[in-house]
Amino acid sequence: MVAMKGAIKATTTLFLLSSLSSSSAFQNYDSVISPAPKESTSFWQVEINEFFKKAVPAPFRQSISIFYEKDDELDPEDFITIITAAPSSPGFPRPLWAVLMASIPTGLFWYAYYKFAVEEELLQTEIKQGKEPRGLGGYGTLGPFTYGLLLGPIAEILDTPGGMQWSLLSGVYLFCSQVLLYERVNDLYHEEGRERPLQAWWSLPLFFPFNIIVGLRQVHFLSQYLSRQRGLKLAKDPVCDLFPFIEVESLTWQQFMVSPKLWCSWFRDIDNLDPNFLLPKDWQPVD
Repeated sequence: MVAMKGAIKATTTLFLLSSLSSSSAFQNYDSVISPAPKESTSFWQVEINEFFKKAVPAPFRQSISIFYEKDDELDPEDFITIITAAPSSPGFPRPLWAVLMASIPTGLFWYAYYKFAVEEELLQTEIKQGKEPRGLGGYGTLGPFTYGLLLGPIAEILDTPGGMQWSLLSGVYLFCSQVLLYERVNDLYHEEGRERPLQAWWSLPLFFPFNIIVGLRQVHFLSQYLSRQRGLKLAKDPVCDLFPFIEVESLTWQQFMVSPKLWCSWFRDIDNLDPNFLLPKDWQPVD
């Protein structure tokens, strides 16, 4: 049943993206951006991305292809521009406040588009930097995931080998791509001479709520990186202002647990807690 809901969500996401692609926001891009040169296919990662791209209808595929901007004319603070911006090179910054505003009301459907866009942009970025890509692009990431979700219920109905396990496998695949995304963002910061901001191991469901925290931080820090690449002023994010732990450059779980001032700006005047409270009573040092 869960897999069936996932399959419905994946199908609905494709419909949502198709609707976005026909909007005036996408059609007006011709005056601002031009198609990017075709990526080198010497990398197997690019070949996989191209393979899954072929299954997408041509008009839809063309509307969300990676673009080079002729001029930096897209408004990075306009909500409609942010949520309809096609993948571009350099990547377009999508701040956390906008990602949440678009994702939550749509049941995370728009987040699927965000995932697609940043995977496409990072693939292009790594190729431009002369590196072997570490990701599979937007199509190579969401394509196998979507097919796996759809294959599970079909295999179960037809009583074919694998059954619903195909849907489970697609979830594992998407999870691994997310962990890799965190590492790639860390690498971008390391190449700038900055601290790696993300703890990739927090993404494990076992470590809730840290898996949510690292996801929020990834969106924020990638947006900040792309803003710097475009020479834009780093705008304050109201979500980060309310929850300071999102924008702390280096955050450990110990630091988070004992620092109420990081949890919420309302607690900014509360002193740090005694770290010993994290230990079982029998393990706490005796004064």
